[in-house]
Amino acid sequence: MATENKHWAKEVVQRTKRRDDTTNSRFIQKKINQLMTSIAQASANISDLQIQLATYWEYNAVDITAQKQAQTTAELTTNLIIERTGLTTTTTTTTRIRSPTLVPNTITTTASTINKGQHRDPVERLEKHILEYIHHFTLHVKKIAENRIQLAKAQMAEFKALDDFEQIATPSQWNIHLMLKPKVKLCSTKAKNYVLATKRVEYDLPPKFISKMDLTFKIDESIVDKDEIQATYDEMRQITKDFRTQAMTLYVQSLAR
Repeated sequence: MATENKHWAKEVVQRTKRRDDTTNSRFIQKKINQLMTSIAQASANISDLQIQLATYWEYNAVDITAQKQAQTTAELTTNLIIERTGLTTTTTTTTRIRSPTLVPNTITTTASTINKGQHRDPVERLEKHILEYIHHFTLHVKKIAENRIQLAKAQMAEFKALDDFEQIATPSQWNIHLMLKPKVKLCSTKAKNYVLATKRVEYDLPPKFISKMDLTFKIDESIVDKDEIQATYDEMRQITKDFRTQAMTLYVQSLAR
């Protein structure tokens, strides 16, 4: 909007205190560079965490495979010792025991190949869930950016209308404009404060001058029964809650006038 329509958004002007193209362009470029740096850092952190996750998962997979191989080797060694010491009695049993002796290398190779391919599957699924989580909880950022763009466009249209009005307004019309401008600004400020107060009531977030009020005091527990102490504390909390409710109600009413 600044380069094409020759209009600087209000939030930019409020930060730079001027409508100079050079100053505002430097300010915008600085903010863009800061944003790109933050994005690059976040991307690097995510990539590093992905590598750590894959390494951790692969290490666990190798560890599990090694344990299985050790267990298999121990079983085969036990069977071989039993066979060599003559504890087996039949040829059939010996054949059944000997047959696995050719397997260890095959098992090792096959297990390693399978695990190298399989350990990526849970990692990819976990990465997918994490990315979905990040996308879901960053949608508000996109919405805020879109709202700011719409607000800037509305301000540009308003500024253009004011510029056109300055060109065609008569002196009496301009005087009326100057007289109404502070009143309109005051009404806008009051409306904004009222909406903010109602949202505070809705989410139970009173201002500090109300929330810091705490009507509690210590009770000597050595001379008062525990049930009475608990009832007294409950009554204190109820009084504090009632005070906050009444104070917020009065606060909202004062803003609505």
